[in-house]
Amino acid sequence: MITPQELQARLDRTAADFHLPGAAIALVHGGQTVAGVTGVTNVRTRSPVVPETLFAAGSVTKVFTASLIMSYVDAGLVALASPVETYVPDFTLQDRSRSRLVTVRMLLDHTGGLPGNWMLDLPKSPHMIADLVARLADMPFNSEPGERWSYSNAGMAVLGRLAEVLSGTTFDEALAARILRPLGLHATADTNEMILHSVAVGHLVDMATAAVQVVPRFQLDLSNSPAGATLFCDIGAMVTFARMHLNGGLAPDGTRVLSSASVAAMQTRQAEMPWGIGYDQMGLGWTIRTSGGHTVVSHTGANAGAHSSLALVPDQHGAVAVLTNGTTGAAVHGMLTGQLLQECFGVGPVVPVTAPATPVEMDLGPYTGQFTADDGEVTLTIENGRLRLAPVSVPGLLRSFYLMGFPPPVPDFLTPVSVDGRFLSDRGTPVSFIDDGAGRPKYVYVGRVCRRTGA
Repeated sequence: MITPQELQARLDRTAADFHLPGAAIALVHGGQTVAGVTGVTNVRTRSPVVPETLFAAGSVTKVFTASLIMSYVDAGLVALASPVETYVPDFTLQDRSRSRLVTVRMLLDHTGGLPGNWMLDLPKSPHMIADLVARLADMPFNSEPGERWSYSNAGMAVLGRLAEVLSGTTFDEALAARILRPLGLHATADTNEMILHSVAVGHLVDMATAAVQVVPRFQLDLSNSPAGATLFCDIGAMVTFARMHLNGGLAPDGTRVLSSASVAAMQTRQAEMPWGIGYDQMGLGWTIRTSGGHTVVSHTGANAGAHSSLALVPDQHGAVAVLTNGTTGAAVHGMLTGQLLQECFGVGPVVPVTAPATPVEMDLGPYTGQFTADDGEVTLTIENGRLRLAPVSVPGLLRSFYLMGFPPPVPDFLTPVSVDGRFLSDRGTPVSFIDDGAGRPKYVYVGRVCRRTGA
């Protein structure tokens, strides 16, 4: 068992290596929990991070949202196989007939075909999620409902709207009433509550110069609250939420928050995930991978200048949670989580995809053309005998990438990995094409599914 002193030293060292302003970590192992915090909440005020400091949960919120929806399933108010319009009658995309095919389960496992990085910066109001869902009526499907996995923030927003319709309150209030308060979590999506506590603000970190500055805005795209825009929690809240999912749905005081059947369903394969991205399957809210004979369910998250992660090893009753307030936090939580999963639970790291030693000879012509998604498009051409991918992203996505510390998409060349349409970019990104059945790719997966629209 790693001692609190050892975990603290590791957190301090790793945070310093990546010029991270502040962070918190917790490890559940062998029936015990060890935790540590480091740094400051804000480089301007120099207020120290304490165990009760609230950090942005980012897209880890999606597991909270999934848990909320499963609580309605347990209450008999929602059926996973039912169309979404059963509960949200005005739910539709451009194609009304296909919209009727989208089920609650498809939104939970990201197979609904809804927009992915479609995050609108709507004004904060009790109606903002309803407004976002209403605007989906102008959007096309990225892929056929139920056909394939593609990460969808819009799908989570629709689930948040479903909770609002069922509860008669806002999503944030429904989440607090059915998940946060029953678990006794020090967590909130209400900035009026956050201001009363120690709160970690996000930071932009430049690894080349070690420069650190506070982000120009506190949160991203508030109407995407169910997808991860507004929930903040402390490290203890992450641990308690993890323990609920390790204990078959029970809160620390024995209160049943979810049924054991719902907890098991969330951790069970619902959909296959694309080749090369590091996860094998998708559950309900959780991503799933297997290593060393053990299954890991997890999720990562990002917000303005903040990154987070939560990983569970159910068969060993273990968990690792990391919260950070800097754009280098993704590297920090990836490194620390990977180390602890391997050392404590025998779970190996994700093995990156590599190019084959022997070049794969194939006709690149069918892979050329233009492919489009909600957040931009990619154009594929042949240059000097190689397939070149040129992305164009919408301005809103570029702004979000900058605030989360992700590099902007840039042109790249692709190397064939196999004749079935799998490629690896020179920057190490897996890219896979999905055939239309006639030898011509219908979709390309490059971080999300893009459908062919050009010749």
